[in-house]
This record gives sequence, structure tokens and C-alpha cells, in this order.
Amino acid sequence: MIQGNRRLAEQPVPLIDPTRCDGCGLCVRVCPTGALAVKDGKAIVATPEACNYTGLCEAICPTRAIRRPFEIVVLDEKTTKVE
Repeated sequence: MIQGNRRLAEQPVPLIDPTRCDGCGLCVRVCPTGALAVKDGKAIVATPEACNYTGLCEAICPTRAIRRPFEIVVLDEKTTKVE
């Protein structure tokens, strides 16, 4: 993501399915960093750089509209040794 003239590091953010979101705002209320907002009756990640990926939003969503994608990375022994 580019903000101004600087590039922000890629970081995961929750994915919100607008077809499932009913705009109740529970996710916004539990978000400890204020990364979420309700806009036009749907939850959005308004400030992605503030998201600390706690999962509180996903856990509280009554319609299961929010999910947090993750990636599993497997390192071999050679790359995990500290010298």
C-alpha cells in the first residue's frame, strides 16, 4: 500500500464480507486500535495500518462476516539456525 510518497509494509487485515455484514457495529466497539468503522451501513477496515490482528472483531461478529486470513510458513532447519 502506498501512502503519500512512502510505501507501508504489507500486513494482514481482516476481510469483511459485505453481503453478510449487517452493520451492527459490534466489531467497531471491540476493536482495541480503532481500525474498523461502519460506512454506508457496512463494517470496513478504515485504518488498516492500525490493525493489530487480535481477532476480537472476528469473534464477536454475529453474522460471521469477518475472517482473518493467515499463511503458514514452513522453514527448514538450515534457515532456522541462529549463528
